[in-house]
Order: sequence, then C-alpha cells, then structure tokens
Amino acid sequence: MTPLAVILVTISAFIHALWNLLGKRQNPSTAFFFLAAAFASLCFSPLLLVYHQAFAFISGRVWLWVGLTSIFEAVYFIGLAGAYRHGDMSVAYPLARAIPVVLVALITTIFSLGKPLNLIGIAGILLVVLGCLLLPLRSFRQVRLQDYLTACCLLAGLAGLGTSGYTLVDNQALQDLGSAAGIGLTKIEVAFFYLALGSVAITLALGFFVLASRVEREALKRTWREGKGTALLTGILIIGTYGLVLTAMEYASNVSYIAAFRQLSIPIGAIFGMVIQKESAYPSKVASIAIIFAGLVLIGLV
Repeated sequence: MTPLAVILVTISAFIHALWNLLGKRQNPSTAFFFLAAAFASLCFSPLLLVYHQAFAFISGRVWLWVGLTSIFEAVYFIGLAGAYRHGDMSVAYPLARAIPVVLVALITTIFSLGKPLNLIGIAGILLVVLGCLLLPLRSFRQVRLQDYLTACCLLAGLAGLGTSGYTLVDNQALQDLGSAAGIGLTKIEVAFFYLALGSVAITLALGFFVLASRVEREALKRTWREGKGTALLTGILIIGTYGLVLTAMEYASNVSYIAAFRQLSIPIGAIFGMVIQKESAYPSKVASIAIIFAGLVLIGLV
C-alpha cells in the first residue's frame, strides 16, 4: 500500500467507527439505514450531473457491477442492523469486519486478482483475523462454539459476507470504468462518480426491502419522527467513508490489503466503546486489540 492509501483508509476507519457508534445508539433497523442511504444519495447525486459525460462510457458489465454492489450493500446493512438489535457492538462489529479480510484475501489469491499476497501481507491478515475473532471473548480460557452461534454473531456474519461481496465488485467496477477509452476522468473522479451511482442503487435496493416488510415500514415511520437527524448524519458519514476507500483502492496493489487495513476501525471502535459507552476494558479485549494493531502494522509495511 502507498502512503496515500494508508492515510485515506486510516481517516475512513475513524469515520466508520463513529457512524457505527451512532447507529448502535439508535438501535437501528434496516429502515434506519435506508433513510441514511437516501439522505446520502441526495447529497452525492449532483456528482452524476457534474460527470454526466461518463454515462456514455458505462458498459453493460459496469451496470452489472452496480446492480451487484447494491445487493451486497443491502445484505450488509440488513445483517448489521439485525446484529446490533440482538447483541453488543463489541461482538457484532469485529465479526462483521473480520470475515471480509479472510474471504477477500482468499478470492483475490485464488483468482489472481491484483498483486499476489506476500508472506508479510498474509501474516498481517492472519493476525487481524485472529484478533477480530478473539475480541468478543471475555476470557481466552473459555472459547465455546455456542458463543458464536447466536443471532448477533450469525447476522454479523451475514454483514461480513455483504462487505466481502461489494469490496470485490467495487474494485472490479472501478477498474472497468477507469479503463474505458475516452472517459476523460481522473482516478479520483471515476471513484466519486461511481460512488454517486452506487449510492442511488443502494437506496433503491434497501427501499425495496423496507417496503416489502410491514415491520420495516413501521420502523421507517418511527425513524422519520424520532431520528431523521441522526440518519442524515449517518448517511453522510457512511458514503464519505466508502468514498475514501474507493479512492484508496486506486493506490493499492491488491484490494485485500485495503479490506484488511480497514480493520483499524475495530480498535478505534473498541476505544470509543470503552471511553464513550463506558464498556469494560477487560484483559482479553485489550490483548485482542493489540493483536489487531500488530497485523495492521504488517499490512501497512507491504
């Protein structure tokens, strides 16, 4: 990863942990994230007018990627909202963030997408995964399978699958769109044009899910009455965070390093929880955070 990619992903990690803290405090439904996505779409859709000339260069393949990323993003938010309803952020968040590291690294290696992983990168990714999996445990002496087979953990796993999907799809979409002959946009402009396009697609995908569920329709009414301000702020933070990540992808040799280094948000989120939410700072949690940091240092050296 280049220094610029590291800086961009570090900033995004702080913002990511912040909007998750806001979301957990709201005990969000999928409707909450739909409203957040709708606000974000309104804020960023003017970019579609600014870069309107790029529409002429969107191939059928890129439109396919846009459709797929909207589905994966919807799966992510549905899983995340459910996990936060059923359990603690300190359990749901690490699991949702660890799964993409494994899956993205495996898929990019198997299909030779980008520069092959070297030993330092692999070691860093493994440490990040280990730390993420240990973080929910209050004691390393009591590791039980049933601790992970809860509604919270399973839904967090679903969120992780969604993250893995849209990370891979978005990386490929940016490559295809950026390499289109005559598009006339810089790498950053391509990233933000795609971001605006994706935000509209994600809003539509979440909207279909919310409208199809009576429970979510009721949650949408409640969120509009009581939490639309928080949803607005959350939406801006969500789309801003991923905008930084999309830009960082243009300066990294392998997308799996981006997926792994984004896990810096886990120790940041844990600190937010311990300082702001007054959560317990028990030894196993602190040790897990240290393991994650060690992995991130190795990834940053690649």
